[in-house]
Amino acid sequence: MYPSFIKQSVIKMRVRFIIRRGAVNKAGLCVVNCRITINGERANVFSTGVVVDPAKWESRLQKVKGSAQAVADLNRRLDLVRSEIEAIYIASRGRGVVLPADKVRDIYLGKDQLGCGITKLSELYLAQLKLKQRAKTTILRYSRSYKYLYQFLKKEMEVSEIGRKQVSGFWNWLKEKGYHNDYCNKIVQACIGLFKFAMREGYCDKSPFDGLALEWTKELDTTCLDAKEMDLLKKHPWSPRLERVVDSFLFMCYTGLHISDYRQIKEESRYTFEGCEFMKVRRIKTNVPSIFPLDKYALGLIEKYGSIAGLPKITGQKSNEYLKQIAEAVGIKKNLTNKIARKTFTDWCLNDLCLSEEVVATMLGHTSTRQVKHYGSIKERRILSEFKEKNIDFA
Repeated sequence: MYPSFIKQSVIKMRVRFIIRRGAVNKAGLCVVNCRITINGERANVFSTGVVVDPAKWESRLQKVKGSAQAVADLNRRLDLVRSEIEAIYIASRGRGVVLPADKVRDIYLGKDQLGCGITKLSELYLAQLKLKQRAKTTILRYSRSYKYLYQFLKKEMEVSEIGRKQVSGFWNWLKEKGYHNDYCNKIVQACIGLFKFAMREGYCDKSPFDGLALEWTKELDTTCLDAKEMDLLKKHPWSPRLERVVDSFLFMCYTGLHISDYRQIKEESRYTFEGCEFMKVRRIKTNVPSIFPLDKYALGLIEKYGSIAGLPKITGQKSNEYLKQIAEAVGIKKNLTNKIARKTFTDWCLNDLCLSEEVVATMLGHTSTRQVKHYGSIKERRILSEFKEKNIDFA
């Protein structure tokens, strides 16, 4: 199945047997040659190894005339040649490749091998990831990366024909589209994984990305909202539509939930532990549970909408569009997106509540503290708070 951005067309293949009546051997027989035509393009003729009496050859019916057993054997051999050629063509289409006529001929003659197209390869790899129960967001990101590669190549290609020359400049092409350095790297990494899969499956001997070194900027964007900006969101008189967006955003700010996990939360995720309201939400991306208490503001939002199921659930893309309007309305200069909610929660936990990174990691649904730094960091107010606890005087 081809992606929507590939134009579909009817592709026709024709296998025809021909003889040269003037080219007979000493026994008066001539060789039956085969000519393959695909979409009007012909491959050079080749010998089928079958020799016939030119007087008994019926060009229109593509068979030898007669009822003798020897004649039946000749026709059976020609039928076999046709069937094998058609099988190569059908197999190539099944792998997403439209082979030229000369390629089909060479595969039949053993001079080449049947490969796999880049589109079909990506479909096979994504199907394997689904079987491994990888997160939908991960599969979508990989799918998007392969779409970029196809757009760069500008045409459907057989995997074995894609070399360093074909992918040279892919990273620069992505950068010119305005993507961040590390985002370009992630796309290329996804493509590297695709070709590793191709090598394991025997579709190619070498990855076109072999030896490619990716340089990471290692810039950590921990942009979050401060207390004043949070108050602006809480106190502004929003329209009913934008109020729902703001409330869903604020709920994530006080729970640390990722937008995809927030949209899946259910009433059964809520429970009580030693008199405190908690939630335990298994993350879609990693299947690791996020465990966190519900503070008064989050509980107030649940009460406002009647239940957890009643909370406004808006798609990430749509809410990000609304959040830009919301930021402009209250004068927030930051690029307000759903990701900032999770970072605001981390900043609040680390610097206002002074929680340990181990606790924050558990609430975010991480198995270690390594990922916490991507969402927040220790700031001056936390440092000052701990100094004051030690009764240290400042000049």
